[in-house]
Amino acid sequence: MKLRSFFAIIAVAGGSLLVAGPASAVAPAVPVPDVTGPVAVTEDSYPFLSTDVDLAKYGYVEEEYFLTGRGFRYNTTGEVGQTGVRLETGGLLDDGSYPFKTRIVVRRPADPADANGTVVAEWNNVTAFRDIEWNWFGDPEFMLKNGYTFVGVTAQNVGITGLKAFDTARYGSLEVRWDTTASSGSSIDDLSYDVYGAALKAIRGEGTGVDPLGGIEAETVIASGESQSCGRLATHYNKVEPLQNIADAYLLTVCGTVLRTDRPEKVVRILTETENQTERTVENFPDTNSIRHWEVAGSSHLPRLAWDNAGGLLNRDFLAITVGCQKFPLSLVQWSFTANRAIAGLADWVRDDVAPPIAPRGQYEGGVLVRDEFGIAEGGIRYPELTVPTGVNDGVNSPGTGGNPLFSSFCFLLGSNTLFSSEQLHGLYTDFADYVGKYAAATDDFLESGFILAEDAVRLKGFSRQFAHLRPTAPMMAGKKQSTGRVVLNWIGSEAPATSVTIQRKPSAAGGVWAGVRGTKLGTRATIAREKEGTHRYRVRTSTVIPANNIAPAQTVTTPFSAELANVKVDRSGPAKPRLVISGRKAAGVYSGPVRVTVLAQPDGKLPDGSSGAGLDPRSVPKAKTITRKGRTVISVQTRDKLGNKSKPARAVITIR
Repeated sequence: MKLRSFFAIIAVAGGSLLVAGPASAVAPAVPVPDVTGPVAVTEDSYPFLSTDVDLAKYGYVEEEYFLTGRGFRYNTTGEVGQTGVRLETGGLLDDGSYPFKTRIVVRRPADPADANGTVVAEWNNVTAFRDIEWNWFGDPEFMLKNGYTFVGVTAQNVGITGLKAFDTARYGSLEVRWDTTASSGSSIDDLSYDVYGAALKAIRGEGTGVDPLGGIEAETVIASGESQSCGRLATHYNKVEPLQNIADAYLLTVCGTVLRTDRPEKVVRILTETENQTERTVENFPDTNSIRHWEVAGSSHLPRLAWDNAGGLLNRDFLAITVGCQKFPLSLVQWSFTANRAIAGLADWVRDDVAPPIAPRGQYEGGVLVRDEFGIAEGGIRYPELTVPTGVNDGVNSPGTGGNPLFSSFCFLLGSNTLFSSEQLHGLYTDFADYVGKYAAATDDFLESGFILAEDAVRLKGFSRQFAHLRPTAPMMAGKKQSTGRVVLNWIGSEAPATSVTIQRKPSAAGGVWAGVRGTKLGTRATIAREKEGTHRYRVRTSTVIPANNIAPAQTVTTPFSAELANVKVDRSGPAKPRLVISGRKAAGVYSGPVRVTVLAQPDGKLPDGSSGAGLDPRSVPKAKTITRKGRTVISVQTRDKLGNKSKPARAVITIR
């Protein structure tokens, strides 16, 4: 962990050393915040976008704190590698400082012993005029399952304005403007760099007042920002961090700000196809000893997981998050999982100097992204959605009609996914099993590439098993293809919730029509308790109800029927009654010597549909037998077919004198 403050070492009499802090006239490099809270939560007052995740399930708590302090403005002009200059004139104290009050939202393990020591501190995004934690929404499950501490930081004036509109009583005292008479303008957020730095100082336990992490030691602090806030965080990295030395690493998602290459802080930048439709050259965006530049092909600026996770909360606390775009949003490339890999990789890079891999770049001709025959981007980090496609995922879209006008105006950031037609899908994949098998293999290869974690590879495979548009495999019999009536069928098909299956049967012989079959169904298995006799063919198809969301109304997807399972024989009838041939000396109905009994078995009869039965089991036919015992002998013989169905008994009474 890097040194974040300095001390003067002074020699004194007797050779002892005293450690003295900076002179009181010199302002600290990072404002020292005073932390109060947690802010009370009531039925009528709670943090804006307070999570709807069941934190208790993961042993987590959510708390909101207020931070107060004095911050400075910075001159951030000049070349990329030129450090900014803190402005130290003006303000009430004529030292350049201005008071601020902001908030942070902390989601942390309730028991500090469960924390992994890494804190992800997100500079909240304000593009939608509200204070939104888009990187948190990308995949909260990852952080919660792995002991990360998350802190959302309100650093900008637009975010404060939105908070006040949400709950004036709770947030009315917050202020991060240096010029409180101004309501807009590029300089309105000039204090934001120090506001954010002060939040990181509080996270590190270097503020005054309460400990916002509840006893968790922040061993590694990753500064995180998405899109608009990523741009400001990149400026913090280039211009202000060299003065503050407050962050260990940076996760910069979907902003293309050029970065200086002489800093020790570790950086992973993730760009999607939305930003990469024209080339970002290695010369301007290099991989270095401290920077990794990752481009995720086919992905959209806003990941689908973030949209889904944020939708309900934005509906609750702001506006209905609906859109009307020219193409169906969003890309299904779940690049949030690559952000998870980046967080884990940054922590390893900082602590153990284990660098994440260098990623392949997008492929360009004349600076323009190359696409395959489907329209899928070439090169870059390639999820299975691109290598085993079921449609075209890209980063391209534009506003259309309908939806919430505010969010629809951002359609150009949402990318799109265009499902292949059923004919295209079934031209690429024989059936559902063919698809999920290829997807699983592609996911294993993707995991080996180093841009996803093993736990998320498992989740990707789970997503693929819920794909609803490919026909199931032909049903298979559980056991032999002959039965006395109980038929158990298995198939491989969509495991999506709200999926039902239709089973049809028709005679295996030529002619006949398909008819529905009732059975007890559980997942991808069905039991027909007492199927009618005959030799049958079976086929299945699935119907999945995809629930409504903020993008589309509910719909039902019904697949084509599977290939057929033929020659399933259901036979409950035994062979015809056997004949008994009895030979010996006989007079007046009584035999006077040995009697030989031979059983002539009769064939297994045809089934009601005219098909042959299971066939006589030759082992059920007794061998010829000679009877010598005097007196009365009763003979009763039944034969069986290959399913164990018995014939009617053939009976005879033999008396030997």
